[in-house]
Amino acid sequence: HSYYSFHDGASSLEELMVRAKEIGYRALALTDHDNLCGAMRFAHLSKSLEMQGIIGAEVTLKGDFHLTLLAKDRNGYRNLCQLLTQAHNSAERNSPELDPALLPEYTSGLIAMSGCPRGELAQLVSASRSDEARRLVRDYTDWFGRENFYLELQNNLVAGDNARNKKLLALSKEMGVRLVATGNIHYHVRERHRLQDCL
Repeated sequence: HSYYSFHDGASSLEELMVRAKEIGYRALALTDHDNLCGAMRFAHLSKSLEMQGIIGAEVTLKGDFHLTLLAKDRNGYRNLCQLLTQAHNSAERNSPELDPALLPEYTSGLIAMSGCPRGELAQLVSASRSDEARRLVRDYTDWFGRENFYLELQNNLVAGDNARNKKLLALSKEMGVRLVATGNIHYHVRERHRLQDCL
């Protein structure tokens, strides 16, 4: 998340990209909250730094759940723009929310990841609501295709991470859905946490 994740991200695109390059990343995904404000600048920076820049967004669904969407191609970018527009049109100005019922219409060209600990799937497995979790996985694999939906594992060194990840791993094996490990990054160096706390 860059500083285009308003009130949440504490580093610029340049700071994030240069730091990622310094520590040996070959690719980085920009998934700001409910917007693509930094997408064009991010694409140019990626090219200039010879890194793979992956454009996406962390979309807020109704119920305040998060879902991570990545654009695979132009069609995916177009569909992501449509979904974000729908989210902003149907809610209060500073609180966009997307009705999940709109997702099936706009899945072409998109990869979906189940989201951070605030994702609906993460919440369901944490609450041991297994039947609902399985149903949600079936919905997402039906909508996006099994090859375009991943269960997202994050270890942010916060209480509950290990237990949640074990349950997601078990669900992945049971449902035959692939896993992806992600980092919920909000700043490029540790010292920047003070600014992020203020935000």
